[in-house]
Amino acid sequence: MKNTQNGFTLAEVLITLAIIGIVATLTIPNLIQSYKKTVVETRLKRVYSLMNQAIRLSEIDNGPTESWDTLGTSGSAATYNDILAWYNKYLNKYIKSIKVEKAPESEWLIVYLPDGSALEIANYIYDIEFFINAKDIKDTDNKSGITYFLFRFSPILHEDQIDNEFYKYVKNPGFEPFTYRWDGTIEGCYNNTNPYSCTVEGNGHLCTKWIQLNGWKIPDDYPFKF
Repeated sequence: MKNTQNGFTLAEVLITLAIIGIVATLTIPNLIQSYKKTVVETRLKRVYSLMNQAIRLSEIDNGPTESWDTLGTSGSAATYNDILAWYNKYLNKYIKSIKVEKAPESEWLIVYLPDGSALEIANYIYDIEFFINAKDIKDTDNKSGITYFLFRFSPILHEDQIDNEFYKYVKNPGFEPFTYRWDGTIEGCYNNTNPYSCTVEGNGHLCTKWIQLNGWKIPDDYPFKF
């Protein structure tokens, strides 16, 4: 009896591997990008809920946010110890975190969250940067709308802000996306005439608001990749 062996030739195996390699080259980058977008969307939605829940709980003990202590505006001389005392008084009790520490090169406060993200709170309180990945905080090339997203806590407006058109949408008792100089429209989030437009790489502070208005989903025409 003559034995007959069926199998692939070396040429067929190599061709198959080449096809698999081409398909992987075309699809893997898209899968990675899709995964990164999902992480951004999930963590943005989560931190928005987390912070506003913490604020509501704190209001029960400390009164409405409009009555909370303030540390001035962006020119504040408040120190890390000042913002730490404020954080411990109003939020620490209501936020589950891994640790809290001073920012590397400023008086700001960093709150590390269990999911690997982090909040960096300004020493004047109002600006709060949310880093999708806490490790990026020490990166000197961080960009708003890409590695971090800007929120604000502005329960009051200071005297010089009250009649300023740029602050029209800023005042809010909770934790909300940055809206300084925003015109109140979706288009205003990516209008090139605005210095904080989501199209401005590195300074796209209004990206956070755009994503919120899109149901915490990255818009299909979002200008940056993660």
